[in-house]
Amino acid sequence: MNSNRFSSPIKHSTRLASKDIKVTDEKKKKALFVLLENFSMVSFTGAVDVLVTSNLITTSPVFDVETASVDGEKVVSDLGIEVAVNQRVDAVNIKDIDILVICGGLRTPLRDSPPIHKLIAKALEEEIWIGSLWNGTYFLAAAGMFDLAECATHPDSRDLIRERYPNTRIGNTSYTIENKSFTCVGPNSAIRVMQDLIEQLFGADMKRGVNGILNVDENRSVNSAFSSGVNYIPKNLEMIIELMENNLEEPLDITDFSDYTSLSRRQIERLFSKYVNTSPSRYYLELRLNKGRQLLRKTDYSISEVAIACGFTTQTHFSHSFKMVFGSSPTQFRQAGRDNS
Repeated sequence: MNSNRFSSPIKHSTRLASKDIKVTDEKKKKALFVLLENFSMVSFTGAVDVLVTSNLITTSPVFDVETASVDGEKVVSDLGIEVAVNQRVDAVNIKDIDILVICGGLRTPLRDSPPIHKLIAKALEEEIWIGSLWNGTYFLAAAGMFDLAECATHPDSRDLIRERYPNTRIGNTSYTIENKSFTCVGPNSAIRVMQDLIEQLFGADMKRGVNGILNVDENRSVNSAFSSGVNYIPKNLEMIIELMENNLEEPLDITDFSDYTSLSRRQIERLFSKYVNTSPSRYYLELRLNKGRQLLRKTDYSISEVAIACGFTTQTHFSHSFKMVFGSSPTQFRQAGRDNS
């Protein structure tokens, strides 16, 4: 089997203390969030949570997060909570920053800020990622960033941006991401745009891994393991997945699923391809390996005992499959968990 052919999100469906995904770009990214007066706390923490969660599912941390304010002092959020920052805006060494995010909020004053304008200008010169939350888009528009590309901003700030910067193209979407810039209108879109940023920087597997952790509170059952945007699955497919989940120690054959659902092998394969973006065998394998990963983290079972509990006849087969999917051997995975505990 070609291990690169499929990309099911099942292997990222559980929060882990140790690291699983190997990233191709080993350079850690530093994100700087500039907090404006009355910034949206929920948008800010949602965006940061996406980046921090990425560090939980990688072989080594891929993001550092820092904060700044215009004067370097604490900033009061829209919730009335004071947040201390790492530095003042004019002290930022932009060459150390990979992602610059301007964080606004509903009551953030939209007025000229020379320190912020200067920082954005430096960021443009360095060609780093530049983004905004809520009406932080105002300051990016002031720099002329959206005379050609579209941006997103909260509806309350649209008229002011259009009046002061008439060349700005404001779209109708809740967020945008293109040409190393991103914008969003509020808390939910802040999370989504940062997830898309993860995909741009580190690939779809990383994004799915983060989604598998952060999206578990959505009102879905088995759907939460599926491709983004899928809100319905056929009853037959749901039945097959339930059979898989209940038979991990003694795996069933696809013919068993056919007998149970009266579907042909080909029909089952088409269902998985359409709704899960992988094959039945790959999906089943990752379910079993995901159980193994949990046992390695939470128990003192030997590797051979874990292998048997996941339906593998030999420890060698289990270890090979585990490394193929997660990028590290069971022994390495368990040791990484101990090192990070």
